Amino acid sequence: MRRLTRDEYFLAIASIVAARATCDRLWCGCVLVRDREIIATGYNGAPSGMAECNEVGHLLVEEKGKHHCMRTIHAEQNAIYQARKRLANLNGVIAYINATPCENCLSELLRCGVRRIICGSIYKNVERLEMTAKLTEAFGATIEYRPSPDISLVFGSEVTDVKKIRIDRCP
Repeated sequence: MRRLTRDEYFLAIASIVAARATCDRLWCGCVLVRDREIIATGYNGAPSGMAECNEVGHLLVEEKGKHHCMRTIHAEQNAIYQARKRLANLNGVIAYINATPCENCLSELLRCGVRRIICGSIYKNVERLEMTAKLTEAFGATIEYRPSPDISLVFGSEVTDVKKIRIDRCP
């Protein structure tokens, strides 16, 4: 087995972080990295102390013919909030996200100083891709799409007691 590149490594971690998500409209994870060190992680879910979507359902609003869950804080927002507890700015930080960020999250990342974003998959609409291209160009940033690595995790305390663990997030 070949060694993962650093980008694959951090994208794989973003997928693991997404397993904590509590809004099943999209399980998303974000890892913020500076100088090859993880600064913060975030996943989509309700704010602390508020009921989660998977407990009480979604709080949907319609905007431009599309429904959005307002109960959920996005993975990128959560990661930014966590990073801001320790850092004044995010200059030099790379964001690893398992899906293309929405326009609001992308804008927030860019305004905080993130100039390189690596996504494990492309979210489903053309409008998002067009806006993503405009925003990254305006901020002099780059967004890259790389498939998330297909990984099986193996855990065990002894060589003879190795257990395989799969993480499935099927609706």
